[in-house]
Amino acid sequence: MILGITTLNRKTLIKYATLLVATSVLSTSATAQNAYPENPVTILVPFGPGGTSDIMARILAKHLRQAMGGNLIIDNKGGAGGAIGMMQLKRAKPDGYTLGLSVIGPEVLQPGMRKTGYTYQDFDHICGTYSVPLMMMVPQDSAFKNLQDVVAFAEKHPKQLTYGTSGTGTLLHIAMEMLMKQADSTALHVPYKSSAEMVTGLMGKQVMVISDTTTVAKQYKLRPLGIFSDQRLESSPQVATTKEGGWPIQATIWGGLIAPKGLPQDIVATLETACEKAVNSEGYKADVEPLDTPPHFMGAKAFAAFAKAESEKYSKLIKEMGISNEKPQ
Repeated sequence: MILGITTLNRKTLIKYATLLVATSVLSTSATAQNAYPENPVTILVPFGPGGTSDIMARILAKHLRQAMGGNLIIDNKGGAGGAIGMMQLKRAKPDGYTLGLSVIGPEVLQPGMRKTGYTYQDFDHICGTYSVPLMMMVPQDSAFKNLQDVVAFAEKHPKQLTYGTSGTGTLLHIAMEMLMKQADSTALHVPYKSSAEMVTGLMGKQVMVISDTTTVAKQYKLRPLGIFSDQRLESSPQVATTKEGGWPIQATIWGGLIAPKGLPQDIVATLETACEKAVNSEGYKADVEPLDTPPHFMGAKAFAAFAKAESEKYSKLIKEMGISNEKPQ
């Protein structure tokens, strides 16, 4: 009978009741964590299909499925140099079911040029996955054989050298303007909405040169002219660097996985672990090796610090170049 319970028994019952409640909470928490993802996870790619970002996102999604289970869906949201997709990601619910592919252009370059409505601080960084220098490229039948040919044409024919990019304010745009500035030359910038459209413009002779990663060069069988780096690529030892030509320019495309600000830490940890497993897997390495885009994993804290440093560096550079007031096209 309850009236016969001693003080000791009461304390014992309270102790066991507290233990049961704690166990129940831990069990529920563990079940919720183990259940993620219960629904399909969407990865927003801030560019159209066919470019480096899209290709790398699809490879990552493939191996994330294997690392953490569940279905991952790629959703391309191109336009405004990637800012449209980034704003959609910022507005998404931070529940782990809408993630995004972070790329240097949309995350740190666009906010450095204009008011985008977001900065790198509006996102939780999960993992960095790749890093590769830009490469200038042309169709196989182009008269240009190297970077010197391109610069010489620009010097002789001001504003007649046309080059395409995947958008105003992208690294593709900034790298080419840096080259023109250092070479004391000028060229005409033609922005497109995606790398795929940019390549179409190149093949259709609407522009004379483009710059993108080796991924795009191999995907579309384009001929490389030079690399925006101080070291040659092991996979393309015949391609000279901008530094060798006398223009010390480094422009590297990097990417990774981010989420709307406020993602629960248990989900961040789950995704970070799955990302590390995916990027370091033999399958992932095999998929990216033909594209000359080697794995480059960074954990959540390291990736967030890296994005901050890149944002500060390029914001300063953009102001120095005088393109900070350009509007997206």
